[in-house]
Amino acid sequence: MRSETIYPKPGPSGGVLIREVIQFLRSQKQALPVSSHILIAVSGGADSLALAHLLIKYGRRVVAKEQIRLIHINHGWRGEQSDEDARFVRKFGRTWDIPVHIVKAKPPGIEAQGESWEDLARETRKAVFRKYAAKYKAQVLTAHQAEDFAETMLWRILTGSFQTHGGGILVQTESEVRPFLRTRKRLLLEYLREEGMEWREDSSNFAGRFLRSKMRLYMMPIVEELFPKAVDHLVRLGLEVQENRENSQITKNSEKEGPLMALLAGPGIRLRRAHWDAIKKRSQTGLWQGDLHLPDGWKLTRRVSRSKRVAEQWVLEKS
Repeated sequence: MRSETIYPKPGPSGGVLIREVIQFLRSQKQALPVSSHILIAVSGGADSLALAHLLIKYGRRVVAKEQIRLIHINHGWRGEQSDEDARFVRKFGRTWDIPVHIVKAKPPGIEAQGESWEDLARETRKAVFRKYAAKYKAQVLTAHQAEDFAETMLWRILTGSFQTHGGGILVQTESEVRPFLRTRKRLLLEYLREEGMEWREDSSNFAGRFLRSKMRLYMMPIVEELFPKAVDHLVRLGLEVQENRENSQITKNSEKEGPLMALLAGPGIRLRRAHWDAIKKRSQTGLWQGDLHLPDGWKLTRRVSRSKRVAEQWVLEKS
C-alpha cells in the first residue's frame, strides 16, 4: 500500500497569507515552485519570522523545505540584544532543521552619525546577500511588507526623489525578492499568534532615532487615521510605477534588438525582464523551433522552412 505525504494545513490567517504570497509572486511572473535554493533573511522580528515560518511549514507550492536556508546579519548595534537576536534565529533554525548562516558585521564607527548608520547597514546587507546568493546559486527573500513599502513611497514623495525612485521598494533587485510587499503587518502578527510563535522586538524601531522610525511612530498613524486606504493606495502606485518603467525599458530595448524584439513589445504583451532575457537568449541561438509560451496567454511560434526565400517565420498569437 502506497503511503501518501500528509501536509499540514494552515489556520485561517495562515491560509490567507500563503495564498497572498503565491498570488503576488505569480502576478510578478515568478515561476513557482522556485527551482533554486532560497535564502530567507531573518532578523528575528515578526515580519521575517513570519516569512520563514510560513514557507518552511506551508510553502511547498513556493519552495521545497529542503531548498531553504536562513541568513541573519548581526550588526551589533544593540550589544547583547543583537547577540540575543542571533541566538534566537539559530534556535529557530535548529527547531525546524533548517541551515542558518549568522554573519557578524562590523558596527559603525564613531564617525557614522544618524541616518548614515542605516545606509551602512543597507550596504552591508547587500554585500552579504550577493556573496551568499552566488555561493548557493540562490534567491534571497526579504520580508519588507506593505507598511514598509508605503513609508518608502511617502519618503520619496516628501524628499523630492519620486521622479528617480518613485517605485519605492522594488519587488526584485538582483537576487533579492520581496513576497510580502502587498501584505499588511497586521496579517503577519495574526499569523504568528495563530501559530503560537514568539518573535524579537528591535528596540531601535521605537526609539525615534532614525527618520524611518520617526515616520513609523509619528507620521503613519496620523496618515492612516485621516486616509484609511493610504497604505493600499501607495502600494498600488509603487507597483504601477515599477511596471510602467519596466515596460518602458523593454520598449527601448526592442528598438535596438531587431524585428523579433520589436514584435514582442507589441500588442499588449506584458513581459518581465526575466522572460525578455530568456527569449533574447533563446532567439540568438537559432536552434529552437515550435511554441514558446509567454505570460498573459501569448504564444510565440518559430517555424523553420527549407525554402531559400523564407528561412524562418515567427508567429505571435494568443494561446
